[in-house]
Amino acid sequence: MIRVVTLDPHDEKHLAKLCQTLFAAFGVGCEHSGHVAVPQGTSEPYDAGKLLEEVAGVRAYADDKVLYLTSKKLKDRALAPGSAPTSGYARYGRDRALVTTFGIKDLEVGLRTVARQALHQLGHVWELHHCLDPRCAMYPPWTPSFPQGEALFCTFCREKSEQKIRLAKS
Repeated sequence: MIRVVTLDPHDEKHLAKLCQTLFAAFGVGCEHSGHVAVPQGTSEPYDAGKLLEEVAGVRAYADDKVLYLTSKKLKDRALAPGSAPTSGYARYGRDRALVTTFGIKDLEVGLRTVARQALHQLGHVWELHHCLDPRCAMYPPWTPSFPQGEALFCTFCREKSEQKIRLAKS
């Protein structure tokens, strides 16, 4: 089960659409599981890794994956050629991921971009690596073409995610 948890207010209609997209991509249940408060002392821009370590958990089952959603800015990520904006972060192979809607003025229009980022981060939670196919949600998110893509996996990443999910259930 994928549990979408908000760190600040979001429209229920947009959350329902996001959950539908995640269900279609992963083939496992997805639901909005409420709201949790940002840990005391957390300031903007959020340090995504630290936030995921400190935020309250909401899992009901051991194999649940939690996607935290915020509208606040995340700290830029340091890369070899410089820094890049961060729109999401995942604890690779573990249970939590974080995605921000910061910079998206109209979530109705930008939902595809948020869903693509959510697929990408949840893919990392299920131990998927970056993909060379620019149409795939596992394509590196710091590339200029990433936000324009669809919220879909390529055939290879889809099969790999299904394999990881089946293994988790056994």
